[in-house]
Amino acid sequence: MVAGGFEGFDALVELVRLRFRRLRRRLGREDTPPILACVQPSLHEEPGLLAAVAEQLRPGDRRAKPVPYAYVDLGGTRSVQAGPDHDLAPIDVDDVVELRKVLSAITGQLGLGNGGKYRFRRFFLVNWLMKISVPEPDGGPPAISGKMFRRALATAGDDGATAARYALESLPRVLATGVLLAVTGFLRVLHSGRVPGPGKGYRWFRNQDFLPRGDDTFAELAYRITADQWQKQDPAQIARLLVGAFLSDLRGAYPRRGFFRRYRTTFPIVLLDGITRANGGYALIRTVADVRNETRTFDPLLLMTTSRLVPPLALPPAEDSSLESKTPAELVQGWHQRNEALSRRREIIAWIIPITVHPRAAGEPHVPARHLSRPPTPWRRTRVARGVAVLATLAVVGGGYTAYGMVDDERRCGDGFQWRDGTSWILSDPIADSVARIGGTCVGVSDGSNSLLLPSAQFDDVRGLIFAQNEQVRRVHAETGRPLMTLVFVAAVADQAGVDKALAAQREQLAGMAVVQARQLDRNRGAEPLLRVLIANAGPQLQHTRFVVDRLRVLMKDDPSIVAATGLHESRESTRTMVKELAAAGIPSIAATLTADSMVDTSRLYFQISPQNRREAAVAAAYLDQLIAKGKDAFGHRLTRRARLYKSADPKDTYSQNLAADLAESLARRGVAVTTTSIRPDGQDAGGLDSGGLDPERAGRDACDARGEAVLYAARGLVDFQAFLDGITDRCPKQPPYILAGDDVTKHVAERSVSAANRAVPYQYLSLAIAPELGGAASPAAANFYQRLTTLFDYEGDPERSRTLDGHAALSYDAGYSAVLAVRFLAENNIAISSATLWPALLSITDDAGQQRRYEGVTGTIDFGGRIDQRVPVNKPVYIVTFEKGRATAKDNLVCGAPADRESTLTKPWCPIDQ
Repeated sequence: MVAGGFEGFDALVELVRLRFRRLRRRLGREDTPPILACVQPSLHEEPGLLAAVAEQLRPGDRRAKPVPYAYVDLGGTRSVQAGPDHDLAPIDVDDVVELRKVLSAITGQLGLGNGGKYRFRRFFLVNWLMKISVPEPDGGPPAISGKMFRRALATAGDDGATAARYALESLPRVLATGVLLAVTGFLRVLHSGRVPGPGKGYRWFRNQDFLPRGDDTFAELAYRITADQWQKQDPAQIARLLVGAFLSDLRGAYPRRGFFRRYRTTFPIVLLDGITRANGGYALIRTVADVRNETRTFDPLLLMTTSRLVPPLALPPAEDSSLESKTPAELVQGWHQRNEALSRRREIIAWIIPITVHPRAAGEPHVPARHLSRPPTPWRRTRVARGVAVLATLAVVGGGYTAYGMVDDERRCGDGFQWRDGTSWILSDPIADSVARIGGTCVGVSDGSNSLLLPSAQFDDVRGLIFAQNEQVRRVHAETGRPLMTLVFVAAVADQAGVDKALAAQREQLAGMAVVQARQLDRNRGAEPLLRVLIANAGPQLQHTRFVVDRLRVLMKDDPSIVAATGLHESRESTRTMVKELAAAGIPSIAATLTADSMVDTSRLYFQISPQNRREAAVAAAYLDQLIAKGKDAFGHRLTRRARLYKSADPKDTYSQNLAADLAESLARRGVAVTTTSIRPDGQDAGGLDSGGLDPERAGRDACDARGEAVLYAARGLVDFQAFLDGITDRCPKQPPYILAGDDVTKHVAERSVSAANRAVPYQYLSLAIAPELGGAASPAAANFYQRLTTLFDYEGDPERSRTLDGHAALSYDAGYSAVLAVRFLAENNIAISSATLWPALLSITDDAGQQRRYEGVTGTIDFGGRIDQRVPVNKPVYIVTFEKGRATAKDNLVCGAPADRESTLTKPWCPIDQ
């Protein structure tokens, strides 16, 4: 029958509405819902009342959350005596059997998502115990422990059983015995009921008053309710134990305390259709009321039943019990008024509100009942509020901790929480005294002990290893007397914590120095120099060059082993200033990644490992020329003798300005018309920049118009190139232009999580080094280096953190090892090791004039040509790498190196040669 087929149905739904909501946070006995006993004299002829109520618990609006409920239709299978009971008949074994069935059906539904996902640990344990058989001659209470152990394994699932078999069969006997004893002991203590927390379910059994506890042990009580024993107990006590466990499990879902526990806004609604004295329905009502009268504690169960007569005595309905005679509020108010007195007298009817329901006459108008929905959770008990509370607590605790550290940090740019071994913080230490705070940034020189000098967490692993190896170098030098040299790694790092992609390339350079240092420690020959590495930070874009160089001058007075500086992250005007200041202090510079043509003219004490921009431009122009001759680019699209060139709008970006000029010149020689466009660097305002520059994304959109033209990208790789690609992806992902990018884009490619997102726009880029994963272009020396790098730094083997694709670690290694070779030449010829003697020794790294001192580095042949004005490797390899489908590929990669490399299948005849 439909909902409108019953008189007062809308009032009945309103009565449920009044009692199913949680009205306050702390719940007491007075919040316990009543039992709504709906009496339908014509139940058999006109069923469907509770099914209609269940429909009202499913909200009409799909966005609203359903009300948790369980609907059980009880079909009577046992005969029922006619007429009412004059007194409550004792609960018998058959009633307990039926009661278990009813409770099992209810818990099965309430444990599901629509039922509220309640957990019934106590009830399931009682029900399980009533199923198992423990023959008295073989066990009794002692056998319960074994049964409980096997139940724990079954609860753990196949993994738990597999682990148990492994412990017993695979481990050594002593160890397996120890594991077995430990697990068994833990479970015995847990099952004893004396342990709070994880053992609270068993603790409840020891403290319950429904069944006598015997010798006060869980095993003895559990044995008395097993399948062979529970029928010997008082059935009423067993019934109360079952219902008590069920209500206790429900009560546990509404804790009085526990901010992080799930907050429920409704009570579980159980709809029992067609209860009788024989199918367990009357027994459930009686026992629920009995348990409530006995415990006088809150439970959230809202039980609603239908029957032909009024439970628990099966009396005919009273004349004034229909919803037509009283409003829902009046019924609830009247029940509240009589509940306390009747409950103290342990009356079953104290918890029952009898409601007579009749079918509605045909054609009689009715008001549709409103659907019930779950009220929203109070904001302060939502997950968001919990997260805010956790963050606020952490902020208060962390704030106090940080505030104290900041006081020490501001005082001497030190870390008040990571005390260095030894007495360096107490006694005077020149290295420790070489760091200061300027403009909010810690600048100066450190041996790796001061973590604030390189504050980003990215440096922690590398800086820690450098410091440890410096200590080892000091000990080995004292013990063996091997030659000692010191290189200063110059970084340009801002004082900011957290992940900064722009710092990852400098971390990689420092990692390359750590590999050189480790390699020299492993070599035990007397003439092999030991390498100490100092870390210098001159602030963002080397703003504090003068301060750092002054500190180095002080250190060099007491330490003549300081022979050169490496690092020097980017080709900028500030980098030229640093090179000049270092030269004024008598310190040569060996740059790993700088490529600007003008850098070598800055000072005669300047050397670099990478090829110059003019060589990169020559390689790019030669490559494009042969592509244009074929009429197609590397991806099969039409290509003409026109090109669009994108450079940085920052005039102080020496790298970008110089590379763009070299590209335009090299392409012009080959008859390629070039159009140049400036890009405003991300995060910089227009002040001091070239007028008319586009933002990177707008420039990418502009590149979509390059039909048949090559797009040459000479700006920075982080973060401008990603924005440039985004512009292309937004406008022309199906027909992107052909892109050939400069070597700075390797920084973008190495950020694998970022570059992998680009699967629409393929491109090629110039690289100064190539990792073994990119195929045959990598030399055996590179394979050995990257193996050592991965061994020292685990994160280099993780594709998400590894930066090997940019080649900066390899270039830095070659820079450091060039200095090591030069010092070895000095030691072999008994020449004093100092910065003054190092630079001529560096010039001797060549095969010119029969020197035979060039060497095959990780990134290619290192040969400075034997001329004082050279100081750049001759014919240093430049690689052309293809990026497609979200990654740099290992196929179709090209290399232009020395003439001797022309036999390589990767080196093409069109590659230019340095004169």
